[in-house]
Amino acid sequence: MAQTEVGSVYCGTAVETAISVVFGALAALGLPAAMIFTGRSGLSYMRSTGNPNQQNEARRDLILSMTGLGIVFLAIMAPEIINKFGSEIGFSFSNCVSPF
Repeated sequence: MAQTEVGSVYCGTAVETAISVVFGALAALGLPAAMIFTGRSGLSYMRSTGNPNQQNEARRDLILSMTGLGIVFLAIMAPEIINKFGSEIGFSFSNCVSPF
């Protein structure tokens, strides 16, 4: 029998469980951590108005934490974007390998 959906062979296996655990951990730990670091570096930037060295360091930390937050958001949204694009060009992913 031919495979009708990409990833349907993983249904009911450890791979299906691993996908849900990894993406659940990413959402549960990555988002709050990235938001905390972004808030902390933003406060540090606001408090460093008189010292140019502290301001440059805080700006660098803010840029890096915003980049990390963007990476976490992209990692969470990428499977859905790929699935939507795939359905438009003729293939689909199985529901068991869809993380959310």
